[in-house]
Amino acid sequence: MQLLRVCSGGSFDYDKDLIESLSKSVIDVNAFIGSLNSPGKRYYIRVNVLKISPGELYDRLRGYGLKVFFDEVLEEALWFPVEGPYNVKDVGRYVFVDKRTAESVFVGANVYAPGVVKAKGIRRGDIVNVVGPKGIIVAEGEAVVNGEEMEKMKKGLAIRVYKSCYRLPKLRELDEYAYGYFYEQSFPAILTTHVLDPKPGDIVIDMCAAPGGKTSHIVEYTSGKARVLAFDHSKSKIKRLQETLARLGHDGLVEVFKADSRYLDIDFPWIKADKVLLDPPCTSLGVRPKIYDEKKYIDVVNNARYQRQFIKVAYKILKPGGILVYSTCTVTLEENEENIAYAEKIGFKVIEVERIVGSNGKGKHYFNDMVLRFYPHIHDVTGYFIAKLIKI
Repeated sequence: MQLLRVCSGGSFDYDKDLIESLSKSVIDVNAFIGSLNSPGKRYYIRVNVLKISPGELYDRLRGYGLKVFFDEVLEEALWFPVEGPYNVKDVGRYVFVDKRTAESVFVGANVYAPGVVKAKGIRRGDIVNVVGPKGIIVAEGEAVVNGEEMEKMKKGLAIRVYKSCYRLPKLRELDEYAYGYFYEQSFPAILTTHVLDPKPGDIVIDMCAAPGGKTSHIVEYTSGKARVLAFDHSKSKIKRLQETLARLGHDGLVEVFKADSRYLDIDFPWIKADKVLLDPPCTSLGVRPKIYDEKKYIDVVNNARYQRQFIKVAYKILKPGGILVYSTCTVTLEENEENIAYAEKIGFKVIEVERIVGSNGKGKHYFNDMVLRFYPHIHDVTGYFIAKLIKI
């Protein structure tokens, strides 16, 4: 198998119709796609202000010798500079991992057993390459167990990475992570809760809550004084959500339900919310870094239709005058502005979002720039969309 160097380019397979769709919202599609195979220059964490102040966490992290900085806009956000790219040598021994693991290792994370797909012939102490899908090398490291063990283990360290395409501190190995002092989250995702602006005493619904980043931020933003109800539809997602809340110390401050949020008005007719956060499943075209991606335009169409089902129910469960914040980590008009147009048709009114950074939404008939857009090749963050609506 020919091994590629992701440090010098990822693999993207988008059909012609998807490229055409992207061209409606992205001025330079090639620059946009090219930006997806590298991380931004900043890696953000959100400080859990119910446990520690940003200043205190900053001092603790600096005590490890880490380079860490306060964000200029979001007071609960800290960021680390992303170092690289570096050249990764082909050492001739390979451990194959899944896509999610490969993209974490790409920026310096160690390999843990659940992410290992194949490690045939590897012995403890071997210097190996970590290889993602499509045969893309993402790192060099040392095997800490034999390959057969890696493939069978359900948890535990498999490879200690010492050289990757890009480098970040191994944050999840810090005591501060275990103590629940921070949550790794992108700048636009942190900003989303500020746009929602939940208040103490509000009834707040997170319709698609796993893995719990925004749910936990709502708790922190309101000092644990809002009634927060979090929903997701599968056992695995609920487990991840509960693990996040437990680590951060918020498990007693959120009501968690396994349910399909497209039917909340039927299954939970008593819900009358002040605020609803909807970050629905999407094509994730703005997520970076990607070592590869394969999508077709029909994926955009299907996601947009699916997302409208949640928007419809959000309207039903909100009180008159209630607020919906709709966000996605994708950039297509179909999943964003066109869904907001649908929301207006069923009774929502768009509220202009204050611009902190980012690009106003562009395109004919799309609300005179009342939404927030972020582009990785322009703003050096995750590709993202945020809109704020009121039920009238």
